[in-house]
Amino acid sequence: MERLIPVLQVVGFKKSGKTTVINNIVRQLSEQGYRIGVIKHHGHGGSPDIMEPDHVDTAQFRNEGAVVTAVEGDGSIVMNLGDDLSLELDGIVSIYQQLPIDLIVVEGYKQADFPKLGVLRSEEDWVELSSNCVNFIGYIQTGDLKVEVTSELPHFLFEQSEMFVDYIKERFLKGS
Repeated sequence: MERLIPVLQVVGFKKSGKTTVINNIVRQLSEQGYRIGVIKHHGHGGSPDIMEPDHVDTAQFRNEGAVVTAVEGDGSIVMNLGDDLSLELDGIVSIYQQLPIDLIVVEGYKQADFPKLGVLRSEEDWVELSSNCVNFIGYIQTGDLKVEVTSELPHFLFEQSEMFVDYIKERFLKGS
């Protein structure tokens, strides 16, 4: 699949701060005139339901400036565009590739091979993520615990959202 619009994954474990990190990315880039699409993995088992909390997250993404959002789980997808489709991540990304957006941000889907930012609460999170996932381009530390990761990758504290958004902009949106 040809990827004309860059794709960035934000991965981490439950309650690590992924949604907040994505909200920061979407808000700051939208304020700079970029059009951002977000895809969220429904990791709670079963199909997404319009009344479930995941839709609170996608509503937050829209409120921060995302021009399109989707949540997928168990072969069902709920998109802000209307139609209910059963697609894998690559299929959803293909749809997004047709839209007038500048960046696709994906929450979750740890096993996909897109470039990833890891969101870490502990050193154990990094050990687990880095041994089970590929294509990390950096990581963001959340919480009070300062994670000491042995890695040459760029790393940021959660509070340094302007710095990690600048990094994303430089890496993915140079020509936009």
